[in-house]
Amino acid sequence: MTYQIDVTIDAKGQKCPMPVLLASRAARKLASGQILLVEATDGGSRTDIPSWAKDTGNELLERTSENGVYRYIIRKK
Repeated sequence: MTYQIDVTIDAKGQKCPMPVLLASRAARKLASGQILLVEATDGGSRTDIPSWAKDTGNELLERTSENGVYRYIIRKK
């Protein structure tokens, strides 16, 4: 599915916990319903980002990986 991305966070090269911290900071600035894309290379993000989204009530719409880059599309609650 195609989503209209409102904000993109490039967390490639950042180690845990930075991808989650960057996503959290960005999400605080979004309005309800806006879409956040997080790109990360840290393998820990595969569990950290989905857990963060669930814990904060945000919706993980999609997660993919390609060439060592993990992409998460999240809708702000």
